[in-house]
This record gives sequence, C-alpha cells and structure tokens, in this order.
Amino acid sequence: MTITANVLAFLAILAPQAGDQGRAEEVLVAAARAYEAVQTLKSDFSQRIEIPALETEKEGRGIVYQKKPNYFRMQFTEPAGDVVVADGQWFWMYYPSAQPDQVVRTRINPSSQSAALGQQFLVNPTERYVATYVESQVIDGRAAHLLALVPKFDAPYTLVRVWIDAEDYLVRKFEIHEENETVRTITLSNVEAGIDLSDDLFSFTPPAGVEVFTR
Repeated sequence: MTITANVLAFLAILAPQAGDQGRAEEVLVAAARAYEAVQTLKSDFSQRIEIPALETEKEGRGIVYQKKPNYFRMQFTEPAGDVVVADGQWFWMYYPSAQPDQVVRTRINPSSQSAALGQQFLVNPTERYVATYVESQVIDGRAAHLLALVPKFDAPYTLVRVWIDAEDYLVRKFEIHEENETVRTITLSNVEAGIDLSDDLFSFTPPAGVEVFTR
C-alpha cells in the first residue's frame, strides 16, 4: 500500500508544526516499552463501528482480558453473549447476536502478539508507521497523547488515531479508518495492569450444535 496524497494532506492539517513526528515517535517508543513490562491487562471497553456504505452504526461494550503471550477474551455485555477468545493456539469469534449457528476460528501465530488489543499498533511502530503527534487530550479524566499513524505496509486500514495515556503509556482509545471508509473506535476504561488472570478465563468451547469454520 502506498501513502495517498489525501492522507498526507490530512496529517499536515492535523499537525503542521516541525518536530511533531519526532515527538510522536518518542511517545510510541515509551508505549512499546510500557507494554513490554505488562504481563496482564483488564479493562472495560466500548466499541462503535460506523459503516457509511450501509448508512448504519453498531455499538457494543463489555470487558476485555489480556495475558501474554497470546491469551485474550473480549466478553460483550452488549450485545450479550458475543465473545472473542484467544486461547494461545486458536482465535475464536462467536457472535450469537448476529450468527448464533456458527463460530469462526483462526490459528494464532505463536511468535506474534496478535491477540493484544491496541498493542498491535506498537510492534516496531517507528518502522511500520508514519507517526504524527496531533495534540494532548483528556480521556476518562486522564491526560493522553493523540497520535495519527499511517501504515507503511499493506494493511486493511489507511489511518489509525491512537490515544496513549500520558502517565502509564497504555492505550486508552484507538480509531481505525478502514479502506472501505468504515471507522471502528474502541475506548478502554478502568484499565488494570499486572493482575492475576487464570488460564481458564481464556478457554472456549463452542456451544452444542454450532458449526465451527476454520480460516
């Protein structure tokens, strides 16, 4: 994927001052180090998906649990019953609110951190993204750095806006602009790091009668 002129112009409007890219890279490096030191995370989340092609929006919320290296559980309370689980080997996606008769699973690359919510933007960030510091904002009563990231690699999205906490440097919010103009926003609150999380929390058994599709 190439960086389009429209995206570059957008970034120039957001942060026209010299040195903003350097500041963004400093924040990204600090955030990457913060996540290296964290083994477990728990937080509340809210999600909003704007789909211009369908002229619709979808919203959800719940609790997300994360444990290194590749354990993850995103348990929805709205829509109730929807869940995404990474058990270290498989990534399971079950959305009974939309497709109650099927589960989709994909194999997890054991060398990746693909299951970590928000952390995927902090893997070699200065090599993988053109980063721009936008401004300081307040998220859930806490100061945060807002960055704009344009991927240098082939990706299903053209822009990511990410809010990184100014104190602990953990991600509090991210906004993904996909190629089809869909915008997916996830906000994290009540973030707890370094807590005990049982491996049993990350197990998933497909309900009886539900068909499993492997990708």
